Amino acid sequence: MTTDGIVLDGYLDEEVAADDTTGTRARFRLIVSPTDELVDEMVLPCSVAASELTANVLHQLRPGDYVRVTGHLGLPRISGHPMWLQVLTLELLGTPPLDFPDDDTSDDQADDAGTTAAAGPAAPVDGDTLSDVGRLERYGPYVVWSDPDLCADTVWTEAGDLLGTAVYPDTATTLIDTHQRRAYGDI
Repeated sequence: MTTDGIVLDGYLDEEVAADDTTGTRARFRLIVSPTDELVDEMVLPCSVAASELTANVLHQLRPGDYVRVTGHLGLPRISGHPMWLQVLTLELLGTPPLDFPDDDTSDDQADDAGTTAAAGPAAPVDGDTLSDVGRLERYGPYVVWSDPDLCADTVWTEAGDLLGTAVYPDTATTLIDTHQRRAYGDI
């Protein structure tokens, strides 16, 4: 790894996009949180120009991947423009805990309620299936699947442990807050 520049660990916010028609440059947004608290999170635009690294970034990374990037911080030259990170190296540290099950393994998971609950959006929950049109979000070390069909948020830890489902008017942040207070013995 290069010792020049800064090193940041964070989660890929969304799909990586090609920055040109030839695929020699790419850009993505990295969610960085030094304390794992939502208020401390920052979304940092990143850009990759090295062709070998660009190919890896475009074809191997997906939203929610936990990565370590090394690069140089670019400061805005015009007021109102964001700062960005010119990425020199990138290391994949982890993948999201919620993978969609293969067709062959989904039948096996239906027998085990613990496995089924942690399997993610394609897994059955209480006899129903979660919507395919929901939204996957990360809140520090928690992953939330927002299902518009059920008006509910299902929350997992990074390790894939199911915290529960928050049905309106409850929210995912209420569920996470309750879990954290229990973990620290405040409840």
